[in-house]
Amino acid sequence: MRKEILYASIGALYVAAQILTAIRVESFPLFPEPYDLVPAGVFAYLAIFLVANIINEKEGKKEGWKIIAAGLFANVLLLINLYLELAVPDATERGFGSIGTPLALTFSHLTSIEVRIVFGSVIAFVVAMYLNNYLYHKWKWNIWARYGIILILVMTIDTLLFHTIAFAGIFSTEGLLGSIASVTVFKIILTLVSIPIFALGLKAYGWTEFLETDHESTVQSSVV
Repeated sequence: MRKEILYASIGALYVAAQILTAIRVESFPLFPEPYDLVPAGVFAYLAIFLVANIINEKEGKKEGWKIIAAGLFANVLLLINLYLELAVPDATERGFGSIGTPLALTFSHLTSIEVRIVFGSVIAFVVAMYLNNYLYHKWKWNIWARYGIILILVMTIDTLLFHTIAFAGIFSTEGLLGSIASVTVFKIILTLVSIPIFALGLKAYGWTEFLETDHESTVQSSVV
């Protein structure tokens, strides 16, 4: 049950990251304009890797590779549902609302660039997660150093790939490079902050393991 919850969390975080990245860009105050652009989905993406490394640590290498499949599956479902919505007749033609409303504009913007964002996200996610899983089981360092250094490395690669594929030609060159720089620094800060959260996640996973084992023992004893 623990693994299922974590896989569901990864799927939900992945969809949230896609949508937030497509419709919002936030400013990062530590950098001057235009080097302050940060896609809104950055928190969700980092959380995906945090959850993934809990699985890597507690369930081993084999389970870690299933995370890539979970993310890709979430992407496929998102795209299918997104473009099924486009097939539905537009109610604005019948006088229900206007294409100028914030909700309609948001959906229009989302569908217009979502394919490129999803494609960039998939490539970046697969490469970064593959490298994360490989290095996590390859490097036998202290767990906290391993988590932090590997995550900083893969987050940097993820940022470079995603921004180049998704936003080249949409952002100006200066804005694109600024966003890559600010997002990379932002992810490094978040990675360091997430280390104690990772530790709590590992402990929580152990607690649920203990509770499930205790519950199974109770059920078996009651049956006997």
